[in-house]
Amino acid sequence: MKFVILAHLMKKDDLRTFFPLGKYLPISLMEGFVANLPNKKSFQVASHFKVFDKAEGWMVGVALTPQQMMTLPKEKVRAKILEAVLYSQDKLGAELLMLGALTAPLTSAGTWLTDNPQVKLNITTGNTYTAAISIQAAEKAAELANLDLSKIKMAIVGAAGVIGEAITKYFNQKNVNLILVEKAEEKFSRLKPSLVGHNYELTTNLVKIINADIIITATSHPDALIRPDFLKEKAIVIDVAEPSDVPSSIETERPDVICIDGGRVKWDNIDPGMDIGLPPHVGFACMTEAIMQALEERRENYVGSVDINHMQETIEWGKKYGLTLADFTCFNKPIPLEKFKSIR
Repeated sequence: MKFVILAHLMKKDDLRTFFPLGKYLPISLMEGFVANLPNKKSFQVASHFKVFDKAEGWMVGVALTPQQMMTLPKEKVRAKILEAVLYSQDKLGAELLMLGALTAPLTSAGTWLTDNPQVKLNITTGNTYTAAISIQAAEKAAELANLDLSKIKMAIVGAAGVIGEAITKYFNQKNVNLILVEKAEEKFSRLKPSLVGHNYELTTNLVKIINADIIITATSHPDALIRPDFLKEKAIVIDVAEPSDVPSSIETERPDVICIDGGRVKWDNIDPGMDIGLPPHVGFACMTEAIMQALEERRENYVGSVDINHMQETIEWGKKYGLTLADFTCFNKPIPLEKFKSIR
């Protein structure tokens, strides 16, 4: 089965790789140029690879930075995404496309594309396996730090987003004491009906995460939201967001805190044909989901909210193909297991 992983530039400096003469041009000039490129010129095929000789994939990148993805008019960004999707479908012959990073929230978790009659291929956001791996990371981190989930507080930032919602529902069913954070009260309207019990707090005040022992952050914000002084002493942060919700300065400003790169999977036998910004033999959970779906030749859309039954199915796929939670890193540097012993 043929598939495409669609993404975008992750930082402004990536513009220099998009332009042959990028190292000689000011970033601001390149930003203005890519913003106004014709839609058919607004993406590039970055790599072509095979997985287990059963699936054929391409990495395709939209030439916009996270800031541009979120600040340019939505319809303008969507038009560029659609053109890349149609190229993947009509020119590459892809039967499945995964929406990476901000391409998913900007297409209403993929539903804007599946509702478009021009789009014939199947769409996945990769959010299902990302949620599953994030839950596994939180449970493993708690175990390593000898934290009893029934006795601590956990904050979920972006709790009403697609990934955050799935994580929230899981830990709410486990009766974990939750601090659920969103940017606006109305965001909770969809989440509230699915919550059980009363062991949770809904808030738009990000500072309240200072009361949490474990924080899972999964927003679609282009910049780091979590300030080092927002965190409790010896807190554990699992940063699922791409781009990151946590500043790289966290390591030096808060050495007592453990910040874990979220949504990472061991890729011992998968080579995407390019540097995706991760350590060797590590891949993103969202990409992994698309790869597994292609290997399974599953011709279905997985967009919108995460289906809990499908989440369990992706976990079984991972076991089948030997794809598991990656060893913990912080900004791609290994986290010594001894650090978890210092938490409590």
